[in-house]
Amino acid sequence: MDHKLKPYIEDIEIRACRRSLLLCSDEKAFSQFLETHSELAFPFNAIEKSHIETYLSQIPFLKGVKESQLVVLAAMCRYESLDANEIVFEENSPGDKLYILLNGRATVLAPQWQGNATPIRQSLEWDSDKTLPDESGIVVVADLKNGDYFGETALFVNINRTSTVKTIEKSLFVTVEKRTFENFCSVCPIKEAMEAVMKERMVSKLSSLGIPFLDGIPAESLKSLNELVDIRETSEGEVIFREGDKGDRFYIIVHGDVKVETRNGFDEDKDQDEMEEKSITSTESRHLGILSAGNYFGEMSLVSESPRSATVTSVSKTILLGVDKESFRTIFASNSNALAEFTLRLLRARAELKHLLAHTLGLSAFRTFLKNSLAEENLDFWISSNEFKSTEELENMDETAKEIYEKYCKEGAENQVNLPHKIRSEIETAIINNAVDKHSFDVASNEIYQLMVRDNYARFKRTQDFELYFKRLGILIESKSGSGSS
Repeated sequence: MDHKLKPYIEDIEIRACRRSLLLCSDEKAFSQFLETHSELAFPFNAIEKSHIETYLSQIPFLKGVKESQLVVLAAMCRYESLDANEIVFEENSPGDKLYILLNGRATVLAPQWQGNATPIRQSLEWDSDKTLPDESGIVVVADLKNGDYFGETALFVNINRTSTVKTIEKSLFVTVEKRTFENFCSVCPIKEAMEAVMKERMVSKLSSLGIPFLDGIPAESLKSLNELVDIRETSEGEVIFREGDKGDRFYIIVHGDVKVETRNGFDEDKDQDEMEEKSITSTESRHLGILSAGNYFGEMSLVSESPRSATVTSVSKTILLGVDKESFRTIFASNSNALAEFTLRLLRARAELKHLLAHTLGLSAFRTFLKNSLAEENLDFWISSNEFKSTEELENMDETAKEIYEKYCKEGAENQVNLPHKIRSEIETAIINNAVDKHSFDVASNEIYQLMVRDNYARFKRTQDFELYFKRLGILIESKSGSGSS
């Protein structure tokens, strides 16, 4: 046995926590007892056949732990038996122990929510894509079977349960209390392994749930993100950073909510220097909005090298992933979608159409608007012509140019765009004379882009969908009614 654990084991004292009945018997007499009391056979048989240390060794952050140490941890575990349709724990109840299902079946339940926040919260405990609502609107997040473990988030961070667990049939659990586990960690250092597992789970779920700025980041970069981020817990009312502070970290919200306040607010029509001067002289704080799980903040100071433009405070118990400046640039500098989103955050309502189109969600939102306006062909032509120009080696260039011309430019084409006769004729002449090059659609493309800017984009910016797009990204802009959007 590990020499560190031996004295620890010798100091263990077993006490009854409540009124208990202890049975002591030989095997034959015990078998006869179970024949008479068949209702007790289930838990006793499950306990007799279970090797708790084997189940413990399957938990990711315990896989490298010595067998002798797992035996010690197994000795600290307790058995808990529940009948069918009983609650193991409820959502928002305090997290105080880890569970392993030895025998039986259970299910994980949560309210049906909109948006990203709840799936991210649940992902702290449940690595499952199952979301089946029942008649009451409750979502089945996961089904649990023999050998499954759950509730381990209670061992990592101090947050309430993110879901409800209920037994389907009579079930037997092995449990490890938080305080007991912390005592075990004092003689068996596994904190780093635990934190690594937690980071990996958080990052993988954030990326799989379609968090916009993570879209397009290569798998290798995401893997490095696991190693570069750190986990920060904040309590209700704790200030994460203040307006005017030097920016040194970027934060992603995994659990909880934060509020954003400034002394001058966001005004897209004012010069940045004027806004900063006003911020220095103003003493009133202005509430800009609430950011929830899946949102992020703090990146603009890292991108622009400017002081923090707002004060961010935790509204509730919050779990954040933090990335320092150097790591931030390493991970996101080559991600075009992230850079586009950072540009949108900097410009907000002053963003030009090209900035919107550089972002995957922006492109999709603007396409939906054009489709409803029966003008989708403008965007399709602009994309096709830009792809034609950017392709280094385009096979059958003449044929591809002819297809684009006949689909969008030719007089009477099904998806004809509004081009002046001169521009249309120049493209047609180049095609007829086999004089096409990658710049053949440049003039036409710019013409349609300017048309979209003057007409379609100008109207889109006046719609609620424009504000909702920024809200989905967690970008705070001033709404047309004068109230802040988060």
